[in-house]
Amino acid sequence: MTAPLPIRPLAAPAANRASRRFRYLLLVYAILTVVTFAVVQRYTIYVARLYDYNIPNEGVQWSLYFGIYVVLTRMADGMIRGLPAPLGLSREGRLRLAFLAGATLSAIVAWYQWQYGTIFLVNYFTVGTMGTFAAALWLTRRDFGLVEVIARPSPQVVAEVERGHAGLRLENEPWDRTKRVIEAMVSMAMIMVSLPISIVLALAVWLQDPGPLLVAKVAVMRGGRSFNQLKLRSMVKDAEGSTGPVPAAPADARVTWLGNLLRRTHIDELPQMFNIARGEMSLVGPRPERTVFVQRHLRTIPRYAERHAVRPGLAGMAQVYGDYYSTPREKLRYDRLYIRNRGPGLDLKLFVSAVLLALFGISPRQRPRRRTPGIAVDRRFERAYAALRGEKAPPGPSADGRRAIDAPQASEEERHA
Repeated sequence: MTAPLPIRPLAAPAANRASRRFRYLLLVYAILTVVTFAVVQRYTIYVARLYDYNIPNEGVQWSLYFGIYVVLTRMADGMIRGLPAPLGLSREGRLRLAFLAGATLSAIVAWYQWQYGTIFLVNYFTVGTMGTFAAALWLTRRDFGLVEVIARPSPQVVAEVERGHAGLRLENEPWDRTKRVIEAMVSMAMIMVSLPISIVLALAVWLQDPGPLLVAKVAVMRGGRSFNQLKLRSMVKDAEGSTGPVPAAPADARVTWLGNLLRRTHIDELPQMFNIARGEMSLVGPRPERTVFVQRHLRTIPRYAERHAVRPGLAGMAQVYGDYYSTPREKLRYDRLYIRNRGPGLDLKLFVSAVLLALFGISPRQRPRRRTPGIAVDRRFERAYAALRGEKAPPGPSADGRRAIDAPQASEEERHA
């Protein structure tokens, strides 16, 4: 009887193709680096001759150096787009390769300049890398855009929400006007101070998944109008394309590893300083709610529009004393309590408490917030998900296992509503 022929594994050809692809990409990368180095050297010498090898203005020097990397990175992208199809580079892969070529060239030039001092090493590498990144963002805007508006509501939904706030009395006390002036100055100062770390974070977000740096959730501001609430992108692109607007689950596969870190530290909300500077948000106030959810809540929760009598805030009472999975009714009780008692003292207390809670997990009761058991978190998520969908929320424990997360008790009219 003839022995059966041995079956060869099917993985070998695929592995060989991957190995050949890697070698081709490595060769292309090396060629790009050599070509761009030759071009930048020739062009730099040409520019230097125009100034007799001496450009006295350092601003002009670094601007030229920055511009050279912008041009070279765009040239590298054009070369990469002309690569043969078998290499199979995605749009994200092409952008990464173009950035990598420019960043490598920047590192080589910086290493050469190191002989003249460490400050030259830092300056040449920083300016060159920023020029490369600026070109990469230019190319990203062409392919993806820089801001992704997720699950944009229809114009009919936006109009219905605005009609639901018709006749709402907007709060405009002296403290509200003073607070707006203070917040405008604070937000502009924060934008300037946080600029270095913002650039590093933007670069990290882009490198992990080239695409839009920011996401915008369409939320409701003071008076019922909608605005784009900005955040650093912490999820994959088009995260809600198939699901529609949903709250983030306890273990959400759509969140990237860097996005998970940004969310835990709340650094992803840093771009909301632009919302505050434009007057769309406040440092302290009811947390912004998405327009599509507000439409549902206006139909089912009495007096829900009252939470929009003031500007939505970066920090809020429901955020400090509740949790992410508090139901809309629970959050509304906190919001109305805040609006009735707002003032300099309460705003300062809530802002400091929100910072301590976000960074160190310290609750306003001066003790660490206990971790919620996995089953309890799942139940909280189910309740929040059902409420946002306009469905009846199943009963479940609060974030720390107690009744209604110490929320203010419902008024008589709310219990009978």
